Order: sequence, then C-alpha cells, then structure tokens
Amino acid sequence: MSTGTWLLGYGMLSAYCLAGCLMEHFAVFSGWAAVGTGEFRAVQTSQGHGSGIVYVVPKVLLTGLVIVMLATAPAAIPAWPLWGGLAALSASWLSFAVIQLPIQLNIRETADRAAIARLLRTDWIRVAAMAAHFAFGVTAIAGAA
Repeated sequence: MSTGTWLLGYGMLSAYCLAGCLMEHFAVFSGWAAVGTGEFRAVQTSQGHGSGIVYVVPKVLLTGLVIVMLATAPAAIPAWPLWGGLAALSASWLSFAVIQLPIQLNIRETADRAAIARLLRTDWIRVAAMAAHFAFGVTAIAGAA
C-alpha cells in the first residue's frame, strides 16, 4: 500500500472519530438532561446502540489501524506521532472504561441528573484525548508530506 493511501485512510478515520466523539459529547450526552425519567432508559439505550455503530466501531478500527501502521507502514510516515496518537487513543479508551462507562450504566438505571452532569464534566478527558489523537494524526500526515 502506498504512503498516500495509508495517510488518506488514517486522516479520514481520525477526523471521523473526532467528529463522532464531539457528536456524542455535545449532542447525545448533553441532551439526556432533557429526557423524562420514564423514557430515559429507552432513549439512552437506543442512542448507546447508535453511538456504538457510528462511533465506537470506527474508533476500534482506528486503534487497530494505528497499531498496524506502527508495524507495517512505509518509513516515510514518522513513527513518533503514531505512538503519540496511540497513547492518546489509549487514554480515551481508559477514560471510557474506568470513568464514563460506569457513570453511563448508573444513569441508565437511575436517570440521575447529577450523574448526567458528572458524565459531561468527566467526558472532557475523553474528548481531549481524541483531540490530541487528531493533532498527532495531522502531525504524522504533515511529517510524511
């Protein structure tokens, strides 16, 4: 595969995943406070499945792509921003697993407004990590140009 093909795929998937992360934070999570308690579980479950397909699956693919690029990409693509991007993705996944997911599971059961506010506050860790990954991606692309 050519350097340009690697970079095109990586850049597009990185931008898509950043957009998905921002959509989830600003459009999905922030809207939960407006959902009534009776409908909350159905709405949150439905949106969670949609976010899984639209954002989480591509983010898994992005993480795999970065690992594959580190192992097999052309030498013209600098490795240090790929390592930085992998570290940022790892921080995003860790934040999701340790902080956001437990809060989301609690919210699904309780529709607790304070927990929704806590989710929005703590989710900035994941958002910042995805923004950092995107910056590393841009750096890798620029470094190969």
